[in-house]
Order: sequence, then C-alpha cells, then structure tokens
Amino acid sequence: MNTLVCGDCWRQENLTFKQRLDPAFIRPGYRYLCAEHVALQAELLGHPGIGRSAA
Repeated sequence: MNTLVCGDCWRQENLTFKQRLDPAFIRPGYRYLCAEHVALQAELLGHPGIGRSAA
C-alpha cells in the first residue's frame, strides 16, 4: 500500500466541491502530483513545462 497517489487527483475523487475550497483541507507544502497536474500547475504559474524553452 506504498503506492504514490496524486494529491490533486485524490482530492477531486474524495472531497466535495465545498470541501476542496475549505482551507482546512488545503495542505501547503510538497506533495506528489501526476504529470497532468504538474503541467497544469506549471501553466498556471507561468513556468515553462518539461521540454519547453522560455524564448
């Protein structure tokens, strides 16, 4: 049972929309993210993704 699960995927599958907005359920810090959520987070933060160059 030591398999890593994406934190964002787990939240979407196991918490209601209201719980996802509640600060009590938001844990700051590093967590494992799947490739899809890493790319989404990089896009939202304006960081170049893997394989991209900042021209």
